Amino acid sequence: MKLIVIGGSGYIGSNIALNMHADAVAYYSRTRNKELDSKGVQWIEGSILDAEKVAEAVKDYDTVVDAAGVDSEKNQKFFDVHVTGMKNIVEPLLKYDSGQRLIHISSINVYYGQTDYLRSKGIAEDNAARVKNHLNVRPSVVFGNNDRFVPRLFKLAADSPSKLPGDGNISPVHILDLIKVIESAKDLKGAVDVSSREKISFAEAVNLAREKTGRTPVRIVEKGMGYGSAVEKLKETRIFEEYEIDRYLMNLYRENTYIDRFVKEPVLFTNHIKQYDIKA
Repeated sequence: MKLIVIGGSGYIGSNIALNMHADAVAYYSRTRNKELDSKGVQWIEGSILDAEKVAEAVKDYDTVVDAAGVDSEKNQKFFDVHVTGMKNIVEPLLKYDSGQRLIHISSINVYYGQTDYLRSKGIAEDNAARVKNHLNVRPSVVFGNNDRFVPRLFKLAADSPSKLPGDGNISPVHILDLIKVIESAKDLKGAVDVSSREKISFAEAVNLAREKTGRTPVRIVEKGMGYGSAVEKLKETRIFEEYEIDRYLMNLYRENTYIDRFVKEPVLFTNHIKQYDIKA
């Protein structure tokens, strides 16, 4: 298998490039990734918004993974990267018509959320579905070594508001377990939900980090009196983007998660937090 990861310099994309089994691997990104470079993974420079460059980049690869994402809309817009970017991938795959496989890293709740992030992910899924050999992979919160989620969780735990909204279920999935599902689902088409069996809210995750650092738990407020102000105070910290908080307060747990089907012993988020090296 020849694999190219679009958006491969990011956390999920770089881990896919490093850990998926392939005869040849490349990553297409605006910026280089030092770890990938040190492992000899080929870098193809380019923007997902450059249709001609994308078409040329994907031409010789039988598996194309779209892991392009936006951490903040300060630099790029969700619609541009998720919708226009996906169209720039899909069009050449349809033109080449050589049976190339398209794997799109999407998100649980793409058709239920009201944020621009989730709406654009949903449109991207619809575009990906134009490719016959496609798979939309919908993870919950992804964690693992050197991720962006856990360090910020500890930062919030160190200076948390006096109360946190208790809604939602983030059901975090480890990056290597996510990759196991992607590889094992090689014959599947359509969409797969990937969440863990750990039912834990975002507020409970913050309190796990507080416990790890010897702090007392923050009061958790359920929907009702004080809930709205708790959400606003959380967003005012600016440690997590507003769209992330909105997503974390949704239910990301799925009874039909493909973790059960393809991963025998998933990595537990609670254990990861307990073993986390805060100085790292």
